[in-house]
Amino acid sequence: MRTDRKKDLDRYYNDHLKLTIMRRLMMVDTWSEIMGIQSTVIEALDRESKAKDEEQEEFKKWKKEKDEKN
Repeated sequence: MRTDRKKDLDRYYNDHLKLTIMRRLMMVDTWSEIMGIQSTVIEALDRESKAKDEEQEEFKKWKKEKDEKN
């Protein structure tokens, strides 16, 4: 892939990593391994969601402070 745009490169590498993870996931055999992976993924998604919520709250706080100054 020939591009200098960071967004395109990030998407390419993220998709490549996702495919690699899926290939490895298909090799998992036992129920306990699958459940362990599931709980790890759920925890990661939860952390990402909380980070987005915190970022949104910080932005709202910043916006409110900015509006109060003006």
